[in-house]
Amino acid sequence: MEVSNASEADTYADGLELDLMGKDDLKALTHVSTQILEEIGIQSSDEGSLKLYADAGCEVNLDTMVAKIPEHLVMESIRSAPKAFKLAALDRKKDFKISSGFGFNLGPFAVGVQCMDYGGNGNYVVRESTSEDLRNATIIADYCDNYVVGDACVAARDLESVARPFHEILISMTNTTKPFAYSEPDGHSFDDYFEMTKIAYGGDGELAIKRPLVNVVCCPTSPLSMCDNTGRVIIEAARRNIPNHIISMVMAGGTGPITPEGTLAVHNAEILAGIALSQITNKGAPVLYGSATTIMDMKTAGAATGSPEMGMFSAAVAKIGQYYGIPTSVAGAWTDSKLPDEQAAFEKGMTGILPAVAGADLLFSGGVLEGGQTLSLEQMVIDNDMFSMFRKLARGFSFSEDNMLFDEIRKAGIAGHYLSKPSTLERMSEQSSPCVFDRDVRESWVKQGSRDAVAVAHSEVVDILKNHDPCGLDAEIVRDLEHFVKEKDLEHSRKA
Repeated sequence: MEVSNASEADTYADGLELDLMGKDDLKALTHVSTQILEEIGIQSSDEGSLKLYADAGCEVNLDTMVAKIPEHLVMESIRSAPKAFKLAALDRKKDFKISSGFGFNLGPFAVGVQCMDYGGNGNYVVRESTSEDLRNATIIADYCDNYVVGDACVAARDLESVARPFHEILISMTNTTKPFAYSEPDGHSFDDYFEMTKIAYGGDGELAIKRPLVNVVCCPTSPLSMCDNTGRVIIEAARRNIPNHIISMVMAGGTGPITPEGTLAVHNAEILAGIALSQITNKGAPVLYGSATTIMDMKTAGAATGSPEMGMFSAAVAKIGQYYGIPTSVAGAWTDSKLPDEQAAFEKGMTGILPAVAGADLLFSGGVLEGGQTLSLEQMVIDNDMFSMFRKLARGFSFSEDNMLFDEIRKAGIAGHYLSKPSTLERMSEQSSPCVFDRDVRESWVKQGSRDAVAVAHSEVVDILKNHDPCGLDAEIVRDLEHFVKEKDLEHSRKA
């Protein structure tokens, strides 16, 4: 069963590679997933989704709201989904072209419901996240050089829930010039999101169509279900060619089979059902194959996001995406720890490096703690450092003449040194060089206050929020956006 729309030659980037699944494994997985969709189906409570499935030749039962998707339609959808596309940014220089299998990229976590304040000396306060937290997190993500996107990291829980999305999108638009995604948007509000993008472009509707600013994220409900809003989001995003991260969150032993292979089969079926719906709606619509799948911890009944299995699932999804030729967006560098401590460091390193070297196209995780509940600004800065190390590891070695530098070795000879050599000066920036992690001798470290990584990161957070102003919009455009959001508040108040 050949399903890939990527050639053998361009599937993997150069560098270190983790290959968890062979071609026969991927074929077997695809076979079982398509069998699930054809014989069991996907449930959707959105009538529009069911109609589109039925019109495309699926067997649809309106009583059970289940669509059974034939294998050929799944295969056609995989082939029509684009291998590469652009995530547009307000600053065109920061546009991010995501392409299946060409090296990993990194972004902040989304979406937390709590924020952690650092009080010094190991003291922390956790509280509900606010609009100010979202603003600060967006500024941090915009500043950190290893984040290619500035996704909305936390929910503004101090705002009315009905009109909150407009406020959150306004905060994103006015505090980052990187691409950003908004998680679980209202499927009925895409016209409003378009209007906000149009305002951001100074009223240029054509540009707002060509370069959508509000990318979206939606999640099936495991096992094998989509709520009405998820279906609408997939359809509306596809109609407008808005990049859409479709992210499944199966828990092995809970909402998926206990075996990782069985859980991957369910996960794959859910994502393929979403991709099929997008391609039925608009052939060639940009989608990302996503994952936050892990195991259910049988002692707590919670999702074990700092487990080795989560790293393995995300790495496997990277390989599935490469096989299908569809860009991937996965959870990596997650942790169950409640603090930025030793547990967080180990779990983030373990769950992050696996999908990174497997070639996941985008890892979303910067700043996350407590299994996705809590965001720490200090952790965002620490993770930015960690991501730079991931990049170095993933590059591996390349034994070219230019890299082996035989002529300089001959000139330095026996007992020579390389400090003054031209290549050292030209290429010293290629070495890993952390901003937060300490490599100095103890004496210097003590003179600088004997600070741990969190304390150093906190100083960075304070400095960034004081000095970095990433708003890329004219003041008049910001006022127009604020007026639009205020009108939405009034509109919802009248309906209440």
